[in-house]
Amino acid sequence: MTVSLFYNPRCPDCVRQAKLTARMDWLGRVELRTDESPLGEVPVGAIVVVEKESTRAFTGVYATRKVCLQVPLLFLYGLVLYLPPLRILLGRDKQGCNGDACEI
Repeated sequence: MTVSLFYNPRCPDCVRQAKLTARMDWLGRVELRTDESPLGEVPVGAIVVVEKESTRAFTGVYATRKVCLQVPLLFLYGLVLYLPPLRILLGRDKQGCNGDACEI
């Protein structure tokens, strides 16, 4: 199964994370896209993940989990995101797109 990862190219943190994900995705299961997602324009600091087969769209921590389950080095982190207490803790929004250091 492959997924499309939509992110905002004006967010430096999103660009950095997307490049890191691409380097770790040696199986080629994650397609990086900066165009408009099926849910509309992707906000700064957010991602939208779309499954190619079912065309289901995911956002937030659920999108992160989908990507992690596709990338071998992130697979265990993806499994951890199935646990509700950890999903709530890890799924909290951070201030700005890069903590307090973001210029946007």
